[in-house]
Amino acid sequence: MPVPQFRVQPADVDEREGRAILRGAEAHHLTRVLRLGAGETVLLFDGAGRRWAGVIERTGPEVVVAGLTSRAANESPVRLELVVALPKGERWDRVLEKGTELGVSAFRPVYTERTVVRLSPGQEARRLERWRRIVEAAAKQCERGALPEVFPPVPIADALGGLGPPGPDEVRVVWAERSLERLASPRGVRRAMLASGPEGGWTEHELGLLRKAGFRPAGLGPRILRAETAAVVGAALAQFWWGDLNG
Repeated sequence: MPVPQFRVQPADVDEREGRAILRGAEAHHLTRVLRLGAGETVLLFDGAGRRWAGVIERTGPEVVVAGLTSRAANESPVRLELVVALPKGERWDRVLEKGTELGVSAFRPVYTERTVVRLSPGQEARRLERWRRIVEAAAKQCERGALPEVFPPVPIADALGGLGPPGPDEVRVVWAERSLERLASPRGVRRAMLASGPEGGWTEHELGLLRKAGFRPAGLGPRILRAETAAVVGAALAQFWWGDLNG
């Protein structure tokens, strides 16, 4: 059975003493759901890039984990951000889960002219909380040290308006349906932003905005991919070219 990983607050880790305290929902999950006890090994992460292994010393409303030893953060050398036209239903959940497993650093859902989903401010707040729980669960499962950022959905023009020009070690790509261009894999990339459109595709106006923001159109092969498929495939390709999926 894999060793379970729990999220610990940075203030509850004493690296000098080699001890940490789990509280609240994490302590409840460890003791009441998984029914772990003293002497069992667990993994901890703080969501900011640090991970440890340790042994449960005491359980209860607060769980004390002792004998902490550092573990690899399992984070990619490339900061990968996905700009995705917000899909319907559970499709966005899958992008969050699989993207987290693939090492995505940030998710930026956007509204486009052909986006079907439109959330009210109240719905956005509730969904954002849920989306962040999905990302945290996926980060625990795949043993990441950092939690990806999940931004609230905004119109595509607003999302692009806050971007400066790409840096020398950055690439920006928009997956464009039927595009004949193939993306080269330049060396030295440390930051990548990949944009995936809605089911109906980007409008010419939106493609113009993306080009102006430094995004290069590229294709993902001859077949038409669903929005969530394009986002996940694009993330996998980026990690293969520039990240840690190339062996």
